[in-house]
Amino acid sequence: MAAEIHSRPQSARPVLLNKIEGHADAVTVAVLIPKEDGVITVSEDRTIRVWLKRDSGQYWPSIYHTVSSPCSCMSYHHDSRRIFIGQDNGAVVEFLISEDFNKMNHVKTYPAHQNRVSDMVFTLESEWVVSTGHDKSVSWMCTQSGSMLGRHYFTSWASCLQYDHETQHAFVGDYSGQITLLKLERQTYSIITTLKGHEGSVAALWWDPVQRLLFSGASDHSVIMWDIGGRKGRTLLLQGHHERVQALRYLQLTRQLVSCAADGGIAVWNMDTTREEAPQWLESDSCQKCEQPFFWNVKQMWDTKTLGLRQHHCRKCGKAVCGRCSSKRSTFPVMGFEFPVRVCDTCFDSIKEEDRTPLATFHEGKHNIAHMDMDLSRGLMVTCGSDRIVKIWDMTQVVGCSLATGFSPR
Repeated sequence: MAAEIHSRPQSARPVLLNKIEGHADAVTVAVLIPKEDGVITVSEDRTIRVWLKRDSGQYWPSIYHTVSSPCSCMSYHHDSRRIFIGQDNGAVVEFLISEDFNKMNHVKTYPAHQNRVSDMVFTLESEWVVSTGHDKSVSWMCTQSGSMLGRHYFTSWASCLQYDHETQHAFVGDYSGQITLLKLERQTYSIITTLKGHEGSVAALWWDPVQRLLFSGASDHSVIMWDIGGRKGRTLLLQGHHERVQALRYLQLTRQLVSCAADGGIAVWNMDTTREEAPQWLESDSCQKCEQPFFWNVKQMWDTKTLGLRQHHCRKCGKAVCGRCSSKRSTFPVMGFEFPVRVCDTCFDSIKEEDRTPLATFHEGKHNIAHMDMDLSRGLMVTCGSDRIVKIWDMTQVVGCSLATGFSPR
């Protein structure tokens, strides 16, 4: 059911410790059980499984429970051992896990959505379960009475969710690329603002309540940091993935962001450094360097008897330039560009070699990563995806857990 990997850290990279196999379909969520050598998984094969590590070093299921519909998401609250499962049919099912993690009892079923539940958060403080779904809505329900407290509809599928229980603010990402910030109340709500920056559907969100930073990953392969607490609209663009970004985790103690993509790419971004905002792209009817007309500038083309050129943009200054004036490529990590991007000749000459020093490290997970969870106190990360495999990683050499938490690598 699970294989133990006997490799040990040789360099600053994630080290694969274990693989858990046995699911019949994609594993949608896997979470590490705090203070236990255990993992909880939910899958499209309609199973909820609790895996505990045995003396052999392998993980075997201590709980194997089948539900009526494929499992799409999960929220696990360790202190109360309550687990909430979102399903493809729109229902949210609550279970209570026993102290020895060998038994699970059904508590309640909530009719949360009319279609697949995409994400969910349980908050013990208010006894609410907040969820998003493919019925284009976010709903919040009372776990004590089981009643619906409120619902808000969007114009597209709601795909991911983060919730701040202290302020009762919900961040909802959707398939249009927008993130909506709502203030939730009993029986009512208000829309605070809408964040726009992604060019593809938002697939993952992470909220840090300490620094009041929101991170979003999307199908446009990018990650955006939104400085909510600063209230100045500051955003940082991070580009280093080559596929859809599907999982995020900000490590507040070490000021690092871990992001995972559909192609198995794992990125660790250094956020404890000075970064610059990427400029807004400027628009012009002619190249802002050589003044040659772009192809829609018919008047200048006629006056100068020249053919129009295609418009490009310099990623460093944002100016509208032609291909001849932006023929070079360069990395510029301080602005979030970890791989070579188009820059104008002037900006290329201004970038020094030390400006190209990477501010992120990239690693290969070697499987589709749809979800990721981390336990920083033990330096562990678990990933899962459509290949039906769950992988457990030692991240201590990558994220500096021993420095931040006193954890010593084994």
